[in-house]
Amino acid sequence: MSKIALVTDSAAYVPSDILEKYGITVVPLSVNFGNDSFREGMDISSDQFYERLVKEKSLPTTSQPAVGEFVQTFEKLLKTHDSVLAVLLSSGMSGTANSAETAARMVGGDIAIIDSKITAWGQYALVLEAAKLRDEGLSKGEIVDRLTAMRDKVGAYFVVDSLEHLHRGGRVSGISAMLGSLLQVKPILRVTDGKLEMFEKVRTRKKALARVIELVKAEIPAGEQLVASIVYADNREDGEALRAQVQEALPDAELQTSQLGPVVGTHTGPGLLAVIYYTR
Repeated sequence: MSKIALVTDSAAYVPSDILEKYGITVVPLSVNFGNDSFREGMDISSDQFYERLVKEKSLPTTSQPAVGEFVQTFEKLLKTHDSVLAVLLSSGMSGTANSAETAARMVGGDIAIIDSKITAWGQYALVLEAAKLRDEGLSKGEIVDRLTAMRDKVGAYFVVDSLEHLHRGGRVSGISAMLGSLLQVKPILRVTDGKLEMFEKVRTRKKALARVIELVKAEIPAGEQLVASIVYADNREDGEALRAQVQEALPDAELQTSQLGPVVGTHTGPGLLAVIYYTR
């Protein structure tokens, strides 16, 4: 068994085959519809979530793992490993990493917490890189250094279908939400220093997606390759169509598609499309 145990949370949306292959432990966040609470990736699937989301009158809420869940996870893993490395959801979006830091102090032992400063596929890319580096024999300190450098190259642009969920979640003003609905404005959000922020407002969805491709293309340093995932919510066909557009604009890019899960989807709503990427 490896000397380094790897931990992440459910907002990384790591595929089950990757979890099994590399022995990665997931601590789930939860999504709550009224009095019904579901652990992400365990009690509710992404498709089930989006089906229920469009039927609900009230916006669901989300909750981070309790400190005790991390304490139990770390204590269990340290019985069979020398150290623990946890790559977690951006602290600018959730208190998950802070809970893990508290748990690490309570448990003691060799535990490193990495704030991914991203979510979804961007967080997954860091987790996967950590697993590969561990299996190559790098030390925990070396892996942390490599992930920190990689994290600085990760970026993300999100196009939301409606301002409604951002407004109901307190992200934009009521006037902005109303005008966005009337004018069919499609907001482009960007992850900046770990926080999801309004970047631009574009009049149509088609123009917003074209603008995202333009923005991503401009951020690729000379001589580097784009590695990215087109992230979709409940609209796989739209995700595949955007992937084809990005591939046409950037023939050398390494692309895939992935689905956004319940916790992040609660705040962005159905219809979302995003490009999450890094360069190498």
